[in-house]
Amino acid sequence: MVLSEIESHNSQVILRLKNISKEYGSFSSLGHSVFNGIDLQIREGEFVTIISKSGCGKSTLLNIVAGLDKSFAGELLIEGKPVRSTGPDRIVIFQENALFPWLNVVDNIEFGLRQAGMPKKVRTSVAMNYLNMVGLADFANANIHQLSGGMKQRVAIARALSLNPKILLNVAL
Repeated sequence: MVLSEIESHNSQVILRLKNISKEYGSFSSLGHSVFNGIDLQIREGEFVTIISKSGCGKSTLLNIVAGLDKSFAGELLIEGKPVRSTGPDRIVIFQENALFPWLNVVDNIEFGLRQAGMPKKVRTSVAMNYLNMVGLADFANANIHQLSGGMKQRVAIARALSLNPKILLNVAL
């Protein structure tokens, strides 16, 4: 066992899925079960990847964890508390980066911080810290259309991290 595994076993459970099931009724009169009885717990600092074939419910499960899909059976717990809606403790980075094309790079990162009421000087400092982290500080004032696809994805990551979520969900096909 490596040190990171030892540390993760001693850390707090951040996300717990208990007996999560999801059905869609449109496939037949009996419904279509996407998945049934998922039990999972993820501790602070752990990275979890879900890999499987198309159509098995990976994105549906992430939507449930993100609070975007509320029609499921079972229990979703964040730090031991039940949740069934979106919240700032869970941030999604979508495959399509969902950046605002009318804002420059730093303003895209500052957007959520502004919504949270953070003063301009502080949010610019926070945004620049995360731009440095993802290697894009030199592009702070660039327009989104001037960036490559990978650079746009790094801006989306910096924006998500700047909000300091407990859980970061990345949807990639």
